[in-house]
Amino acid sequence: MPRRITVKDLVTQASQEIGITQGAISKAFGSKDQDIVQLTALISSVADEILLEEPYRITIGDDAWAADASGNPKLFASSDSDTILFDARLAINGLKYQFLQAKGLEFGEQLRAFTTRMNKLAGRVNARVLDLNEDESRVI
Repeated sequence: MPRRITVKDLVTQASQEIGITQGAISKAFGSKDQDIVQLTALISSVADEILLEEPYRITIGDDAWAADASGNPKLFASSDSDTILFDARLAINGLKYQFLQAKGLEFGEQLRAFTTRMNKLAGRVNARVLDLNEDESRVI
């Protein structure tokens, strides 16, 4: 099972890794800091992108990618204590690359980290074994 993360912890971790904060944020939703507001707003964009790909297109088929403190699924996050239902590192990497892209800054390494993580997670779920010795004439 992937490691999960709350909205507040997601925004804190991404903002620290980018270098816009040095410590934990006090709140994500309702913050007065413009960068924190933008990071929080971008979470839905990250979720939309993640839900287009495997393994989440299948495993989160109802588009409910967040859950409230009681575990009830939600179509979007609206509280700092909401939990993101996909892999925490994937969410952090996606938030970092989308934030840097939105700011017009270099985001190539963060996009690569996001894509690599997405592919690894999809590979674990799909786990297809290829027979490299198979006769190519029989492949459809």
